[in-house]
Amino acid sequence: MRVQFRELLKHSGIYGVGQVLSRLTSILLLPIYTRYLSRADYGLLAILDLTVAVLGILLATGLQRAVNRHHFDRRDAGYHNRLWWTGLSLLVTSVAIVVGPLWLLRGPLARAVLGPEVDRSGHYLGLALITLSFVSLEQFLQAHLRVQRRSRLLVGLGLGRLAVNAALNLYLLVGAGLGVEAVLWGNLGTGVLAGGVFFAIFARERGAWSFDRQLVASLAAYGGPLVLTSLMAVGMHQADRYLLRVLLDLASVGLYSVAYAIGHGINTLILSPFSQIWYVVIYEVEGDEESRVFYVEAFRHFVYVLGLIMLGVSLFAEPLLHMLVAPDFRAASDLVPIICLGYLLFSLHTHFNVPALLTKRTRAIIVPHALALVTNVVGNLLLIPAFGIFGAAWSTVVTFAVFSFSGLLVYRRIDRLPYPLAVCGSVIAGMTFSYLAWRSLAPEWSGRPVVCAASAFAVWALWATVLLAPGLRRRFRPRACPRVMT
Repeated sequence: MRVQFRELLKHSGIYGVGQVLSRLTSILLLPIYTRYLSRADYGLLAILDLTVAVLGILLATGLQRAVNRHHFDRRDAGYHNRLWWTGLSLLVTSVAIVVGPLWLLRGPLARAVLGPEVDRSGHYLGLALITLSFVSLEQFLQAHLRVQRRSRLLVGLGLGRLAVNAALNLYLLVGAGLGVEAVLWGNLGTGVLAGGVFFAIFARERGAWSFDRQLVASLAAYGGPLVLTSLMAVGMHQADRYLLRVLLDLASVGLYSVAYAIGHGINTLILSPFSQIWYVVIYEVEGDEESRVFYVEAFRHFVYVLGLIMLGVSLFAEPLLHMLVAPDFRAASDLVPIICLGYLLFSLHTHFNVPALLTKRTRAIIVPHALALVTNVVGNLLLIPAFGIFGAAWSTVVTFAVFSFSGLLVYRRIDRLPYPLAVCGSVIAGMTFSYLAWRSLAPEWSGRPVVCAASAFAVWALWATVLLAPGLRRRFRPRACPRVMT
């Protein structure tokens, strides 16, 4: 188990470096984006991102995870070559079938999605659809390197991609003054370049093209339910953007998206590098004597670390937003702690669904996704008219709680892993009440920033001591000296 923990931490750390730099770049670009883009522009980009995310799931998510799972069924290089070429061929076919007709219908589709008040909406959506084609290819080819644990190469290429994307967006936004179109053209140029680089690596390693028809049915059986659940996941995460646009306006979508970007970004900063190696390691340790202990201990440590990070972000959300965004977007700071709580609850599902993935019973994942999607839509319809964007934020918390714990009930029918739910639940509840107590007693940041910062750090340090000190004491406890026989 120690070996697997070291491997998990090592590769998560490498992926984490890339995520830290990626998120740091996004944060550093926020002052520029919020200066050169209005709330409505920011909301427009959020809706386009959501639309592309839905289509990307249809194209690649289920297929990518199916090929990833089947890779570990055999150790034969010839089988791996056929498997990955078959998966790539199916992806290219899906792109042609889905994206082509949508691009031809981009005008009416854009008016339905973005609203009739947005000028050149069809042009914007057309650029996003072309970008989607290349990004879907790129993500599939990244999975090919991930199963080989080539984390350093992936992070290096990712950082190069990040630099190119940031440079293009800044040049087109600030230098050329293209507004929303600057971000779309920058993303497209970066996607074309990155997709070409990843394909060159793939073709060199996998040799000549091959296609195995016998694998198609097996990939579809595993990946099909994941496509459905991934679509539900997008609705669960981002249906509130559509509903905010319909019930309020694009400016509200833009403000909410800034707050959501902080909570979601911090969660992704931890969850994404962890998941990239987690969904490799869980299959490799399957069947080992200590595998169940490994799953449980990974869950406990994950909750502690992510909880501390989300608590810290919540405590310092107001000064953080005041430093990063233009004045028109600073009201989003009140939403950040709510979004952080929601994503802490959401991340539990990454561990709860292990039994379904190990046994290839991916249909079991449909139930929690469906329940969460219904909860999100109903919650937003009820809460947004009454509480505005705060209603959308609290609907997110309820949705993610339903998602993770309904999933836990379903997956326990497959295998009952002994997660320390009472302890971890007490930690999450305690952190929540600590934040609320601090918020009610602390003065305003604008009035006494030093006192606020000191008290916020004291709350965070107390929790860090409670959660981490026992493990540190065990790690550095002096060993007893062996007695010498005389």
